[in-house]
Amino acid sequence: MSIILLSATGSVLLPQRTSATENTAETPRIDTSKTDTSKTLRLNPILVREAADEPGKSTIGGESLQSLPNYTGSITGALKVFPDVQFSNDESSSLTAGEIRPPRVSINGAKPYENSFTIDGIGNTNTFNPSGLGAENNNAGASFNDLGVHGADQNLFYDISLVESVTAYTSNVPAKYGGFTGGLIDAELRNPRADRWHFTLSGRHTRSEWFVMRDVDEASEEPDNQPDFSTYNLNAVLEGPLTDKAALLFSASRQHSTIPLERRERDGARTYVYDDDEQFRTNENYFARFLFNPNSNLLLTFDATYAPYTEKRWRAAWADSDWEIYNDAYRFSAGADWVTGLGLLSFKAAYSENGYSRDTKTNYRYSYIDLATDDGEQYGGVGDATVEKRSVDLRVDFESRELNLLLLKAISTGVNVNAATIDMWNEAAMVDVLVKMPSRAIRTTSNYLEYSQSRSLKTLGYYAEADLAWKRLLVTPGFRLDYDDYTENLDISHRLRAEYDTFGDGTLRLISGYNRYYGTALRTYAFDRYRPFVKNQWLKQGDEWIKIADNVTGADKSYMAKGLDTPYSDEIMGGLIGSVAGFDYSVKMVHRDHRKQLMNMSEKEDDETRYWMTNDGQGSYDGFTATLTRAFDAGDWGKHAFTFGATTSKTKTFNGGFGDNVYKESNSIERVYSKVYYDGELMQRVDMPADNYNAPWVLTFTWEGSFFDDKLRLYSFNRWRDSSRGLKRDARISSETPYGTTSGSETRKSSDWLNPNGTYYYEAYVIGGIDGGFMSDLSIEMDLFASEQLSTTIILDVLNVFNSKMDTSALEDGTVRGRGYYLGLRGEF
Repeated sequence: MSIILLSATGSVLLPQRTSATENTAETPRIDTSKTDTSKTLRLNPILVREAADEPGKSTIGGESLQSLPNYTGSITGALKVFPDVQFSNDESSSLTAGEIRPPRVSINGAKPYENSFTIDGIGNTNTFNPSGLGAENNNAGASFNDLGVHGADQNLFYDISLVESVTAYTSNVPAKYGGFTGGLIDAELRNPRADRWHFTLSGRHTRSEWFVMRDVDEASEEPDNQPDFSTYNLNAVLEGPLTDKAALLFSASRQHSTIPLERRERDGARTYVYDDDEQFRTNENYFARFLFNPNSNLLLTFDATYAPYTEKRWRAAWADSDWEIYNDAYRFSAGADWVTGLGLLSFKAAYSENGYSRDTKTNYRYSYIDLATDDGEQYGGVGDATVEKRSVDLRVDFESRELNLLLLKAISTGVNVNAATIDMWNEAAMVDVLVKMPSRAIRTTSNYLEYSQSRSLKTLGYYAEADLAWKRLLVTPGFRLDYDDYTENLDISHRLRAEYDTFGDGTLRLISGYNRYYGTALRTYAFDRYRPFVKNQWLKQGDEWIKIADNVTGADKSYMAKGLDTPYSDEIMGGLIGSVAGFDYSVKMVHRDHRKQLMNMSEKEDDETRYWMTNDGQGSYDGFTATLTRAFDAGDWGKHAFTFGATTSKTKTFNGGFGDNVYKESNSIERVYSKVYYDGELMQRVDMPADNYNAPWVLTFTWEGSFFDDKLRLYSFNRWRDSSRGLKRDARISSETPYGTTSGSETRKSSDWLNPNGTYYYEAYVIGGIDGGFMSDLSIEMDLFASEQLSTTIILDVLNVFNSKMDTSALEDGTVRGRGYYLGLRGEF
């Protein structure tokens, strides 16, 4: 396991684990002169170790990452090349082609918010409100009494143009990483080039007219059905050397999507007026990085990021109901990599501010209906809600040089600390409803009081690992300690990896692992999630108003969430990896047991309902993944690289989780969340089958081709998803259910089925099929002009090249978007 000195190429190359022998098995890549001259930062030598691929760790970077068709330009969008990463079925829905938010992913059967996201090793996971952007009921809009705002899985959305590489750890994850039960996605930001000064300007555009639109309603008024959209992306980068030891990079990018919809507003009890309006989604990145290499043993980095995200929405049929979800996200970080006589010592620190918040047009909502005259009016919004998270991250990591001891060959250890303060504020709001009937009128007001909360929370992690080698066998035992001052849990997780090089030449290496991964406590459980309201009601008969409800306080629906254990996942894995006849291959088998996952529960006692959290959630995952890669030079026929991947898996997961168990009533009857009717039988919700991220088979094939001295470059990505099962509501008339529905209707179907005595209701589901299929995306880059000082490149991305059709849900109206085109241009000076 040798330590060598190399020049830094684009980023700091940290010491990495090697195989049981000195053999390196790197993923094949096309080597072009363009890559060498335009992407390389050559400063003083930096200590690295030879890196070896291993099952459970997959990386895409450099030209491959930038050329990959990635319609959201996001970090998670790049993960589609890995077959063991599952995407939401509706990620490519034909109904939401105007969305630009990063797609949600599942790893090893875990929920999207159970993954960990890091930027240069520093956390970027949203642990406060990761229920998903757009999770509001778009007809009902944002909620008055729900204090939270729906957010994404990541705190900041980095544009992929700023990223040098993306690595997905799906099994055998080193003890250095924690805070997940699914997997870990680490993005390494790119460093400035230092050969000379460069200015790069690029842009990309698409619109609904360039897509084969399916299933959309041309007169849609809902953002879940987008018949029209227009999206553009602009990016500018200035980078270069300040001295022979320092370099600087500035970058600005903006991705913006407009979504025209029909706007309906009430002008009578049963009549509406219609107009056109636009919703929008905007993601911006402003980034600066300074790189300083004072001597051959030290590299310093400093960077600053401002990454605001905004989206505008409104409630259908309500005037002045507009709101914006926004996240003004900042991040400042510094790092130092110091080569000492003992090994590499790395320091990293970051300060960040972020928070998904809501800005509404008004905090007063009014509704009026006169059933006698057919007059009517409704307008207004739910009020503002702000979340501000201020976070400090520190981490120190050490990896030793090779130790010439009998068994002990290397050690690594480190500590990480996070201290966060979260301030949450909700504006006071009022709902005013007036209903007039021929003989009487009823007016009801509900007042929601202003609400402020603040918490300071800290986490601490420590890890240690050792490489023990004997002949062709390498064993890496390790452990990790994590402490959270909210749960007050001290979690100790074991990590154990082993590798045996069968022939001693890297052609066949056997890999195994036995690991435990602890998740992290969602910060939202430290806060009240709901606020009560004060209701007043008046009845008018004749000319006199009589108050029939005087300051009646609604129920507090916040959850008790103390005394809980930390969710964890136990893993057993085995596999093999090697190189033979110019091919690199890998095979792995993974079994995961997810335990003590958090669930929301509720129970009604007399006239009060209590809400609490439990550790009753559990699940399992079994997966088999194989990959095959090769790169070769075909002379006049160009340079080529391809990768084939296949994953088959079976997931059992609990249906429910963060944000799912909101309080619900149907016809004044309360829902019991923990149980459901499934195929007509009453059962625990946790026992229902998974209805998303559950394709039994996923096949991927990527091909990169470079032609005419690298003036023409093609990147083809292909992914086949097997058919899977999904859940849909089992709606029936009342007499067709065991005890009736909440409406009791014999004409209108309902999936809200009553319990035996009619005091509660359960949601009813039935299994449905989700047809899979084949999706092929193609990116074409052609240099119109190329020289040492100037280049101009035209870019064409074609999504769903063969216009294939596959389902996105068990419902009848869910399919993937049809063939679409993105046109771009890039100039470099």
